[in-house]
Amino acid sequence: MTIAELLDERVLHPLQLTSTVLPERNQDGRAALSAPLLARAVQGYAESGKPKDEPGDQQTYYHFPGTGQMFSSARDLAAFVAANLGEAPVEPRLQKAMLMAQKELVAISPRNSQALAWEVNHNSNPPIVEKNGGLDNASTYFGMIPKRKIGIVILINRGENNPAEVGRRILRALAAR
Repeated sequence: MTIAELLDERVLHPLQLTSTVLPERNQDGRAALSAPLLARAVQGYAESGKPKDEPGDQQTYYHFPGTGQMFSSARDLAAFVAANLGEAPVEPRLQKAMLMAQKELVAISPRNSQALAWEVNHNSNPPIVEKNGGLDNASTYFGMIPKRKIGIVILINRGENNPAEVGRRILRALAAR
């Protein structure tokens, strides 16, 4: 089975993430999205503010299956964060896997550790479990404070931005309440 099929079967379908896909690339370099999802794809912009390619363009650093951009919706990403925080009904094996992906494995600096899928930032208490993403046409940030059941997703349709500091400030402010 392809990585996209595996992801769909084991993660996306069980979490009911119906607008999230890891599409293959068409001959034209755009994602092989269904017509309804392609119609919802937003225009990406370069750091300069100029449009970057067409909506549905699939950026990647690598050219093998499973390494291109995923496409999703704000609703699906909020549901994904809620599931990672244990705030949504999730099949026990998948919940265990999501928690294991947050577990710190390697210290990458005195205040940061790498987990399987996330980074753990110890610059505040409680720590923030986070992941940056993006390429030259979009930027993203996922941040969670699992001990407080707080999470945030920031999506920017402009590349080469780093919304992490804004996300961390929001999370710290929410945790301080």
